[in-house]
Amino acid sequence: MRPGTDDGVSDGGATNGRAGLGPRAVRAVIALGLAWVVPLITHPLRLDVLLPFLVLAGTMAIQRGATGLVDRFVLACAQLFGAACVFGLAMTMWPGHLKPTLVAGFALSALALIAAATGRLELAPRPATPARRTRRPADALTALATAAVAAITLVPYVARDLGGRLGLPLAGEDIARHYLLYDVIGRTGGYLFMRPEALRPFVPDEELNGIANYPQGLHFAYAVLGRFVASTTGQTSASAAVDVMVWLLVGTFLLLALAILWAVRRIAGPGTSAARLLPVLLVAGAWLVLGDPVTILSRGYPNELAGLACAAVLTALVVRPLPRLGEQTVTVALLLVGLSFSYPLFLVYGGVAALWWIRHARLWRFWWGWLAAAVVTLIAAIGPLTAASASGGSQLLLNGTARVVDRPATLVLLGLAVFAVLLRRGMRAPSHRAALFALAVAFTLAAGLGLYQTATIGHPVYYFDKLLHLLIVVCLCALGGLVRFLPGVGVALRVAIALPIVAGLAVAGGEWHTTPVAPGVKLALGKDRGSPEAARDALLMSRMFPDGGGAVNVDLMGSPWRNWSATLGAAALQHNYRYFPAWSGLLYPGSAGKASTMDDLDRLVRESPVPVRFFVHDPEASLLVVDGDKPHRPNVRPGQPLPVAFGDPAAPTNIAAARALAAKYPTKVQVVYATPANP
Repeated sequence: MRPGTDDGVSDGGATNGRAGLGPRAVRAVIALGLAWVVPLITHPLRLDVLLPFLVLAGTMAIQRGATGLVDRFVLACAQLFGAACVFGLAMTMWPGHLKPTLVAGFALSALALIAAATGRLELAPRPATPARRTRRPADALTALATAAVAAITLVPYVARDLGGRLGLPLAGEDIARHYLLYDVIGRTGGYLFMRPEALRPFVPDEELNGIANYPQGLHFAYAVLGRFVASTTGQTSASAAVDVMVWLLVGTFLLLALAILWAVRRIAGPGTSAARLLPVLLVAGAWLVLGDPVTILSRGYPNELAGLACAAVLTALVVRPLPRLGEQTVTVALLLVGLSFSYPLFLVYGGVAALWWIRHARLWRFWWGWLAAAVVTLIAAIGPLTAASASGGSQLLLNGTARVVDRPATLVLLGLAVFAVLLRRGMRAPSHRAALFALAVAFTLAAGLGLYQTATIGHPVYYFDKLLHLLIVVCLCALGGLVRFLPGVGVALRVAIALPIVAGLAVAGGEWHTTPVAPGVKLALGKDRGSPEAARDALLMSRMFPDGGGAVNVDLMGSPWRNWSATLGAAALQHNYRYFPAWSGLLYPGSAGKASTMDDLDRLVRESPVPVRFFVHDPEASLLVVDGDKPHRPNVRPGQPLPVAFGDPAAPTNIAAARALAAKYPTKVQVVYATPANP
């Protein structure tokens, strides 16, 4: 008989030597049964959308290294994302694909087995220790700060219709290809880098390798969640699918905000009072909604948002690890997988930061530590290897559509972060040494790439700004050390010190902090509109011809940028992106676009493998010129919108050109006189 028992019942469940199912085994069997019964009940009731929340709640319930709901929520989200990336490898080969009942059944079964194996099904009470009581006000403040960030972020999206919401990221161009991956993964049920031929009908052959091997962990997660939503609402149109994706994009940013604010709270330490934490969260929250992080949302980079969220959680766990070594190891491993499957550029930072923790945890002492390292290395290598196969040797030198990071503001933030770490002999604390190491790694990566780009092409470009985003996130996390600043000062003075920083951030933005008003202020006030007219045109075209109508659909209804973005958006929504690149050069009005003549338009129609459908509306709209080498166009000052009549006055207008081609190719060209939502 074991000490502390008087009935002869052991933990294994055998009573007085008689074989049978003990309480733990019975609970495990019941949990496994419910894992399948619940999805089978919700599906006919069209309540499948509740299942992801149930999976999240179950993941929160099995946490033991967390001390509050915020801790549990953040850790559960991080673990589920990494697990979904891994699970997607098996689901790609699974004949059931993304059926909500099967996905939820397997996910809940996995949680039940983990809970049974680790004793999480035991409902032992957890006493309220003094440390736990101290954390509650600070945790509540973190939740309130996240709610405030969410409220400010949601304003420009809730206030707009679908066209207005989609128009924000459509201006960044990449969202069309993100939707393409999200849509095709949902249709085919798995990763496209494992089955690239499934993507071939949707993309041009020359782009197949690049798009098929783009990191797809987040697109896969979006597709799974999209299936749960569609199963509940019954809406499966392209408009409904893209609306879900836009809201998932916004949700990803909110998870990034929560991850950063939680990291600030965690790095501040378990004994931090709400009064000390308030001004630090004020600065961090303001930086999220006013500064550069919000531009990642508005320009439509979901993968980067997910990668930054993983980096923020990883930074916090490297600085202050979870108390249970097993949970810490699993969570760090899943975060590295999440980085690999979302944004491999940040995986270098994640790997080096994880090595710091591995060294101090002396993980090599355990055989399972070596096994975990081997498995994680194998799986995490998938993202960089597929990305490398999709890009050339000059990938890091390419330009893009991301907004240039505010250099002076980033330097100020870096200074604040270093000050927070070094404050009051901070280097004596292991957590502060880890935070300084994380800052040094992020800074070295950004500076190194910036120097390489400057030496190669003369100036930093796109991916340098991406690494500056990573540096900003790590710096925001490290601000938790500022709670030690002026320990004898009251909360009012602390807030008063923080307010000038917030004000300085709000009044300006741009590369050198000289553009009036921060980007977040413009977004919240509706000054940053993106391309809502183009989005509404694309939605109109996709509603009229959901599958493209057997033709390539070209928008000639309005101004040049509107036409180009709408044609791109419609091509993705109609699963017709395969035919878009040929028309991109003619429609694109930027520096990379060539001034096109009527002969160029005629050639595109003649060489098109499918019929061409022109959408026209404005009689003044024009883009063609008479002489492509010496185009005669209106003079437009830099930064000003291009006029609707952008073509040569001597060349045909868009309506005239479309009519002429319809008369010349009556069986191949169709003209649609549409009425757009924004004439």
